[in-house]
Amino acid sequence: MLFMMSPAAHAASGIGFAQAEEGTWYCKGDDPVAALKCAAKKCEAEAAGQGCVRTKWCFNARWSGFMTVFLPDFHSTEIICGAPDRQALHAAFKAYCAGNKYALNCSLSIMIDPSGKELEITDAEFPGPKAP
Repeated sequence: MLFMMSPAAHAASGIGFAQAEEGTWYCKGDDPVAALKCAAKKCEAEAAGQGCVRTKWCFNARWSGFMTVFLPDFHSTEIICGAPDRQALHAAFKAYCAGNKYALNCSLSIMIDPSGKELEITDAEFPGPKAP
């Protein structure tokens, strides 16, 4: 039996993320080890000596991004990837913030389209359940 892959399947790629205290970096690619290594290299080059940690690999990357979640005593970065379109990714971030019972608010940092291009962000602030 012969199976044929659609052109969209050939275009699929993953995305790897690395983080340091002051930022998040990413690289797209088909090989998780190479993409994560690339993200870590970017982090090491730009994070001014901070420790860089490979934090997430997603395949298929599709629409991806990350946001900062502000909590009462600190903040964290949350990554979401694999959304089918921009609206679904935006809605996922908004729902994540609303569902985090400790979140004061969330700030969408970066949205990445399937080609790897960072997009201009509008409506980037979401209130959390602990908002004053």
